[in-house]
Amino acid sequence: MTDHRITPVDPVNGDSPKTFAEKIGLPEDYFLAAEPLVRRIAECTPCQLALIAEDPGDTRPIARLGDMLGEERDLTMLSVGILLGINAHALYRDRGIDDEIYYASMRELTVWSKTCMRERGHIGFYEWGWFANFLRAEIVRLGRLEFHEVPFKSGTVYEHAGHSVKGGERVINTHIPEDGPLDPALVQDAFRRAYRYFGRTGAAAIVCDSWLLWPGNYDFLPADSNIRKFMDCFDLIDRDDRKWAGDLWRVFGHRESYDPTSLPRDTGLRRAMADYLAKSGGVTGTGYGVFFFDGERIL
Repeated sequence: MTDHRITPVDPVNGDSPKTFAEKIGLPEDYFLAAEPLVRRIAECTPCQLALIAEDPGDTRPIARLGDMLGEERDLTMLSVGILLGINAHALYRDRGIDDEIYYASMRELTVWSKTCMRERGHIGFYEWGWFANFLRAEIVRLGRLEFHEVPFKSGTVYEHAGHSVKGGERVINTHIPEDGPLDPALVQDAFRRAYRYFGRTGAAAIVCDSWLLWPGNYDFLPADSNIRKFMDCFDLIDRDDRKWAGDLWRVFGHRESYDPTSLPRDTGLRRAMADYLAKSGGVTGTGYGVFFFDGERIL
């Protein structure tokens, strides 16, 4: 049975909180806001940290810890994330994962801290269940993208270029962190890294399930769009159309309404998608795609 626990913080092991924050690119003002609470948690509450580590997908112990210390939940979550992120270094080393991958993976804390500021208007962090995957090294960042192994879509068979994969077989799954443009060269480099990281030989099936693969994106994105170039990597084998919901928040932020007349249009993507929503009656969605990769190129 896999042990999903996260070992509580060992103050002797790993970076100092300040060094860790610098290495994962956490903005200085975010760290300065969290630092006093980081010290209080590290010095005074080992039992609470142990409880959080027992089930990292459960945010209730963090909420209780924040209440006990008289601190807001999101700032408490950021502070705990820093401490357990430091401690995760030992796990990565035990598994032979190099420091470049460790620090890149821990940068997910920074990505979602920035999302917290944008979405909630304050310094903190709230995507704890997702971040726990990185604390356990179950998902890792390899260059521009993030990967883990999953079973191929149940009941599905994909064949291409003399290769095939069927439902239940292990494939490499792709996630796209909100952390800069999807430069095609960086995307291809990430696929190469994933191929090596997961010890693949021959043709490896790589999949992705994301709003970035929804086929309707072709209708409003320009031909030179990096999103379209990312889509072009995959053969779409399934789609999920949704109305006025889904992942629109990833483009426009969480909102009570996605009425196109009220949406922000301050970027090219937002303008194009808002115009498309007006024409499509609010329909967007996700796509599930796959391709075979030989370690250097898409087959």
